[in-house]
Amino acid sequence: MRLFKKYAPAITVIWALIILVISVIPGADLPSLSIWEPDKVMHALVYGVLTILLFFTLQNFYPLRAKNNFLAVGLCILYGFIIELIQLFLPTRSFDMLDALANSTGCVLAMAVILVISGKNKA
Repeated sequence: MRLFKKYAPAITVIWALIILVISVIPGADLPSLSIWEPDKVMHALVYGVLTILLFFTLQNFYPLRAKNNFLAVGLCILYGFIIELIQLFLPTRSFDMLDALANSTGCVLAMAVILVISGKNKA
């Protein structure tokens, strides 16, 4: 686990860059991922992973900060929305509010899993 903590920031940045690159590739050039259908589930999973990675990265820098969960979710939702906005300006891509919603759902669900697993769910 200590090795993961050491590399969490780099893994988080790499994952975010992978999301960005895949999001700006022309849609026709993307391979069909029938295993991941429907598309919205894939969006949720990808952004859920990003949220988990960012949460652990924040924990490395601010280990006892209770707001790390909200910050991770908020930043990942914002990142997903910005990528959707970038797609407005790409001729082969388009803004899709349902994709942004799927991204956000993945972020929130990932954090819920983290809270339940860590025993910090005080609800």
